[in-house]
Order: sequence, then C-alpha cells, then structure tokens
Amino acid sequence: MKQLLLSILLLCSALVRAQQIPGDGISQVRINDTDRMIRAGILAISATPKTIPDRLYYWYGSGGIHQTQGGYSGHLLHGVYEEYFLNKNLRTQGTFAEGLKDGIWKEWNETGKMSRLVTWARGEQNGPFQWYTTDGKVSTSGYYKHDLLDGPVTFHMGTDSVKTLRYKSGKVLPPGKGNILKRLHLFQKKKESAVKPAV
Repeated sequence: MKQLLLSILLLCSALVRAQQIPGDGISQVRINDTDRMIRAGILAISATPKTIPDRLYYWYGSGGIHQTQGGYSGHLLHGVYEEYFLNKNLRTQGTFAEGLKDGIWKEWNETGKMSRLVTWARGEQNGPFQWYTTDGKVSTSGYYKHDLLDGPVTFHMGTDSVKTLRYKSGKVLPPGKGNILKRLHLFQKKKESAVKPAV
C-alpha cells in the first residue's frame, strides 16, 4: 500500500513539474487589468539576448507588462501576445521575438471592428500597414521601411475618393518623382489639337 501511494505521489509530482517547465523555453502569463485582459508568452530561458539601443523592448515583471528602450528587467515577452477588452473581444494580437514586436500585429475596437494592422520586423515597422475607420473600412494603407513611410501610401477619403502619395525614407516625394512610366508619358494618350475651321 505504501509503495502504491509513493508511486502515485511521484507520478503526480512529475506531471506538475512537466507543466511548469515547457520544452521550448516559453511560459505564459495571464494578467487581468481594470480595462483589459492579457495573455502573453514570456522567454523562460536564462540566456540574455543582446539588446539594440533604439528598439522598444516589452517585458514581464512585478505582475505587469512593461516597455523600455534598449533594455529590460524581468522576462522578455516571446511568442503570441493577445489582449482582450472586458467584453472578451480581441483588442490586440501579435507576436514577440525576444521582447521585440515581430510579424503582423492587429488591433480592434471594442465592437470588434479592425482599427490597425501593422507589420513589424525585430521591433521596427517594416512592411505593409492599414489603418481603419471606426466602422472597419480602410482609411490609410501603405508600407513602412525601418519605421519610416516608404513607397505609395493611399488615403481613402469617402466612398470613392482616393489620394496616393509616394514616400522615400519618411519624406513625401514630389509628384514627378514617382513611377517612371508616368514621367515618360509612354502610356498616356496624346491630346489631339483641335483645329477650328476657317470662317
């Protein structure tokens, strides 16, 4: 009987230990705040990743999520991050890689309509983005490169009005500096000169 009890006790302690130590070095935290609920992965391994001075690092410590430029104290966020409104609708969803935002990040308003979609790469906005109106329609779309607007950025104004500006390293390009085909006028129809008949 004692051996059976000892075997059950050892089995239970092994199961508890297996739940506490994940095989991939990632744990999860859950935080219930006054206006939101958060579920986030944290880096549980003891290795200290090198930090980049101009990047914003997100980390868990003292029961909360913190952010610090160029450093951290506590456990870096790593893996899936989800934030919910109190009505259980998603508020924010994305992925962290060693404390830095990485991949596609989405944000919603409290009614469940999309408000932002931004692509990140190692803590910098890099790639396509879209901002939305309160009713979930695209208001602005374009590209970031190293946290700066780069390429065509389209502003949707009303139901059928669109304005596109071209950016290079965060600066608006003059109208003539855009598409080379437009500058060469190769594909534009030539206007025929109107000739008035002599009277």
